Amino acid sequence: MISFNALQHHLDHSLSRAQDDMDDAAMAASESGSIEDLQAFNDAQQQTDVANIAVNESLRAKHGITKAIIDGIQ
Repeated sequence: MISFNALQHHLDHSLSRAQDDMDDAAMAASESGSIEDLQAFNDAQQQTDVANIAVNESLRAKHGITKAIIDGIQ
């Protein structure tokens, strides 16, 4: 079973990698202006958005679990 911290680390690393890919695609698109580079940037931006949603959902889940534990103790 995977630990929550390992999952969070993996999601953070995926988001960082997606942002780096988006930055590279933005530079390529700004230099050439070709349709292929603009499409690559769009794809990279969508991957970054998905990774960001995954990170946010994992944080929301962790908060919900923590809150449930604290409420259960009280």
